[in-house]
Amino acid sequence: MYYTNTRTHAFIMARLVWFAFLSAILTLSRGNDRPNFVFFVADDLGIGDVGCFGNDTIRTPNIDNIAVKGAKLTQHLAAAAVCTPSRAAFLTGRYPIRYGMVGMDQPATCIHMSEPSGLPRSEVTFPQLAKDHGYRTALLGKWHLGLNCAWAGDHCHHPSKFGFDYFYGLPVSNALDCDPDAKETIGQRVAQILSQRLRLVEISTSIFVVILALKYLKYIQWKTVILFSVFASSLLAYPHLRQIGGRRLNCVMMRDDDIIEMPFNISTITPRMTLEAIKYLEESKTANEPFLLEVSYWNVHTALLPYKEFRGKSRHGPYGDSVEEMDWSIGVVMATLERLGLTDNTFVYFTSDNGGHIETGDEGGSNGIYKGGKGQGGSEGGIRMPTIVQWPRKIKPGTVVTETTSQMDIFPTVADILKAPLPQDRVMDGRNILPLLGGAKQPSPHDFMFHYCGEYLHAVRYRPRDGNVTWKAHFVSYNWDPGTTGCSTLFLCRCAGQEVTHNDPPLLYDVTNDPVEDRPISASSDPTYSVVIEAIKRAVGDHVDSLTDVEKQFGLSNFFSRPWLQECCNFPFCDCQENVDLSSLQIGG
Repeated sequence: MYYTNTRTHAFIMARLVWFAFLSAILTLSRGNDRPNFVFFVADDLGIGDVGCFGNDTIRTPNIDNIAVKGAKLTQHLAAAAVCTPSRAAFLTGRYPIRYGMVGMDQPATCIHMSEPSGLPRSEVTFPQLAKDHGYRTALLGKWHLGLNCAWAGDHCHHPSKFGFDYFYGLPVSNALDCDPDAKETIGQRVAQILSQRLRLVEISTSIFVVILALKYLKYIQWKTVILFSVFASSLLAYPHLRQIGGRRLNCVMMRDDDIIEMPFNISTITPRMTLEAIKYLEESKTANEPFLLEVSYWNVHTALLPYKEFRGKSRHGPYGDSVEEMDWSIGVVMATLERLGLTDNTFVYFTSDNGGHIETGDEGGSNGIYKGGKGQGGSEGGIRMPTIVQWPRKIKPGTVVTETTSQMDIFPTVADILKAPLPQDRVMDGRNILPLLGGAKQPSPHDFMFHYCGEYLHAVRYRPRDGNVTWKAHFVSYNWDPGTTGCSTLFLCRCAGQEVTHNDPPLLYDVTNDPVEDRPISASSDPTYSVVIEAIKRAVGDHVDSLTDVEKQFGLSNFFSRPWLQECCNFPFCDCQENVDLSSLQIGG
């Protein structure tokens, strides 16, 4: 009896040890199945600027290598053709018009730090989703989705409010102002646009007349007159100050909530971001925690000032130098993943926020065979992005996805990978594209895609479930400068007014077989035309019905600076510099 009990006890102990071991293995396995995420987002990079998408004069070996080891998406679309709404859609998985991140007759973005516009707090982002599931999250580089709402420092639109634990980079953008030798600033561009709509002198005069009239009628005291006068004067003086001093006020770098450089030195930003990325990956490895890292480059938004090691090295001047600098940085980050043993289970995604800015001449990029560029939400050159994805555990090398996909698809794709439910209280426009990335031979998950320029619907894509054709209808076309597909009058093509043509009937193209859109389908002789257009018009009706009235983030008033929203380091000088030792980086190698 004792012998039997001893054997039984030993058997039970052995089973317990085995189950404990098996449980540990399964726990580790589940932990290892949680991939890391690295997102590379370029700025104003055209699809024709990258080697794996056809460029043979700019060197992008590290970007190309991701395509070789993963998937290339040849019809991957941005939801807008300018920075702010495009980046908002990428993070939220929703069309910007659903939450007011659209302009009026001009493509609109967050212009300066002292405006209240930004991503509404009601929006949910995929970094927040990852954070809620135990991920470390960080944004390095450009944010461009707002900063303050009511006063300097409230940081209502700060990246930390949308899921990023750590932020190191540009709250606004790199623009013309940020070049110390710039002959023209973004403030001058904005002033030029506003001057066509308002006469500030007349407005200010009217304000003072009203104030003096109220005083004369004894409705207010002299103290109030003085206060109103000072307030009105500041509203008029501050835009002028921005116009002549935009570099100091707008070209800013932050670390979390603190300004660390004002104005920033553009030429050192990419190396510093690269160094931050190395540190973050090493810390994540040491902490043994899954991470989501977005590296959001200034490259290749004007002004173009790459680090000294890259200047004059490309065949395309400062623009090509800046592309190659970004490719070097991506190579360093990818090499760090490999060194840390993280490559196999890291989801790596590379894209651009919108197409190349062709109106800037030699400082703008190439959109390949596609017409149009930055600012043109209905043109392929403005929204078809050079995009590649690598995840060795799930994506076979050399995969090519030709079906229509969208940057908005990243949110539901990340949610599927995390086994997280999508928000149920709002319309989600993105779709899970993991099956396509895995090589599934199936149509795009999008029946229709809606292409906006500002708040105006310019074009619609339609992918029928049957066949192998994607249609695109243009309801509005741009009045390009003769011999070009751009609009140089005001730096970008407008979305409405005399600068566009309303097509009646709409222009229809088969973008599968005619991606250049040179051969419109005949509205009078091809029976397919009416069938496709009717389907598209029904879809537009359903889409419009799904929209709700929301506060517009880019109303005319928001282009006027609010001095009380302007942040400053080393007050009142607004001048500080970050000293970083870059000697550990093999820059340019």
